[in-house]
Amino acid sequence: MSVAMSGGCWPDDWSGRPVDELIEAADVGVVESSITDPEFLGAAVWAVGRWWLHLPAGLVGLERDVVVRELLARTIPA
Repeated sequence: MSVAMSGGCWPDDWSGRPVDELIEAADVGVVESSITDPEFLGAAVWAVGRWWLHLPAGLVGLERDVVVRELLARTIPA
């Protein structure tokens, strides 16, 4: 089941949804960044008409979930 996020709005139960479902609903791209600085926590970049979430290399599990949710919160207007 996909989530409709019309007008860039979060679904009411966004915090309980799987992060991959939110990525799909927000129509953002996700890439592993080439930045190797250990203090790099990710970035949201507007390019080619959409948001791209650049994640630190090797990010998995709960760490990935938290970073993606934070970046999505910065890209989706309230």
